[in-house]
Amino acid sequence: MKPAIQRKASGYVVGLGIYLISLALWAADPGTSTPKDRQLTGTGDISVPAVRPGSPGAERAYRFGVVPQQAATRLAQMWVPLLQRVQALSGVPLTFDTAKDIPTFEQGLAAGRYDFAYMNPYHFVAFNADPGYRALARDRNERIQGVMVVAKEAPFAALEDLAGRELVFPAPGAFAASILTRAALEQRGIPFQTRFVASHDSVYLNVAGGHFAAGGGIRRTLEALKPEVREHLRVLWESEGFTPHAIAVSPQVPDGDAQAVGVALVALAAEAPELLKGAALGPLTLAKDSDWDDIRALDIERLKRLSQPPAQAQGQGSGPGS
Repeated sequence: MKPAIQRKASGYVVGLGIYLISLALWAADPGTSTPKDRQLTGTGDISVPAVRPGSPGAERAYRFGVVPQQAATRLAQMWVPLLQRVQALSGVPLTFDTAKDIPTFEQGLAAGRYDFAYMNPYHFVAFNADPGYRALARDRNERIQGVMVVAKEAPFAALEDLAGRELVFPAPGAFAASILTRAALEQRGIPFQTRFVASHDSVYLNVAGGHFAAGGGIRRTLEALKPEVREHLRVLWESEGFTPHAIAVSPQVPDGDAQAVGVALVALAAEAPELLKGAALGPLTLAKDSDWDDIRALDIERLKRLSQPPAQAQGQGSGPGS
C-alpha cells in the first residue's frame, strides 16, 4: 500500500474507533431510550486508600474528594500516587474518593462527606459559605477557562453557528465547562438544547463521535485527552480566565493536619513534579478564601440558576428536557 493511502486508511480507522467508543458509551447508559434521552453515566462512587489496609493510620485516613471530571478509575490513576506522596510528606493519612458524577459530588460536599476536596471555583464559593470548606491550595499559575469544542471538520466558525443545535455539557454545576459556556450562549441570545453527561471526557468523546454539534469543557481536561481523541476536536470559543479549582479542607479537620497537607501539596513542585503533571496540575501555592472573589463578583444568581438540574432551571437553553 502506498504511504499516502496508508495514512488515509489509518485516519479512517482512528475516526471509526472514536465513533464506536462514544457510541458504546452512549448505548451502555441504562437510562437511554431515544436519541433525545441520551446521557452517559459514570462508574459509581469510588474510594481508594492512599495507605495499605492495616498500615498505621489506615483506619483514620481522611477522605480526599476529587471532582469527577474524568472516569473514576482514571482519576484514581491520576490522584492516588499524588496522595501517597502527600501522605508521606505530611504524615497525614489520606484516602482518595470521588463520585459517579458531578451532581453526586456536589451532594457529598453539601453533606461534608469529604475532609479534603478538589473542587471547581463555583463549588468553592458555594461550599465555603456552607458547610464551611476553607481554601488550602490552588494552582500557582493557571487561570481556568471554559471552552466550546466541535469536531475538527465541523463547519462552525462562531458560537452563533450553533443556534438551534443540541449541545452537551458535563453537569449543570461544572463552572467553566457548563456554567460559563452556557452563560456565553445566553448573553448572545443563541437558542440551544442542553444535554448533560457524566464527565468532561464523555463530552469530548460524544462530540468527536458526532453525537452532538458541540460541547463544553476546559483547557486542562482537553489537553489531558489521549492524542487520538484530541486530534479530532478543535476549540470554537473560550472564556476569559478565572481563579482555578480549589483544594479545600472541611472545618472538621484540625488545623495542624490541614496545614501539614497544604505544605506537602506545595512541596510537590520540588519533590515530585511528575505527580502533579500526572494529575494535570501545575505547581501549587497556599490559598486563601478571598482568592475566589472574582467568582463572587459574577452574577451569583445567574450562576445559581445555571448550576441547577434542568428540571429546576429556567430560561433560554435550559429547562425540562433541554
